[in-house]
Amino acid sequence: MKYTLITIGLLLILGFIPVEVDIDYQHIDNVNEGISTFFLTSLDAGENIEVNITHTGTGNFTLFLFNQRPIYSYVKIDKSLDKEIFTVAINYSLDDNPYINYTVAETKLYYIQIILLNSGPDTFFLYCNRDLSRYYIPSIPGYQISIITVSIISALALLLILYKNKMKRNKHS
Repeated sequence: MKYTLITIGLLLILGFIPVEVDIDYQHIDNVNEGISTFFLTSLDAGENIEVNITHTGTGNFTLFLFNQRPIYSYVKIDKSLDKEIFTVAINYSLDDNPYINYTVAETKLYYIQIILLNSGPDTFFLYCNRDLSRYYIPSIPGYQISIITVSIISALALLLILYKNKMKRNKHS
């Protein structure tokens, strides 16, 4: 009976001890070689972002942080990195378990890219001290408005000409 009261008392005391967890966001994903995974977050000037990647297998992951929206994956067909990524990224990590701890200078959207370069497929675990949103780079390039406008006008003009010719033939018959 005494042990039960002591156990209940200790559990109540432990319930009032605050437990602090710094991880605001976690994501698990299984990717193949050459595949990029993107995330974005909004940060104010002076805020800190901490990102950590661990993995289950022998995959070679890289981690990049951008202060502008990436429109390319910077991964070549042979699954190597385009050298331009190192000048565009504001911070990066090529370690076995990539880690970035960065304090931002301006208030804006920041983008995170995780790439599995080789030894895949592999599962990665992303931990971040900020809430992240998944970001997808469209694989289809945008259309130019001028080409669409000219195409629509041309199609309408062709339909109008065909309609007038049909009306003329019906009139003569």
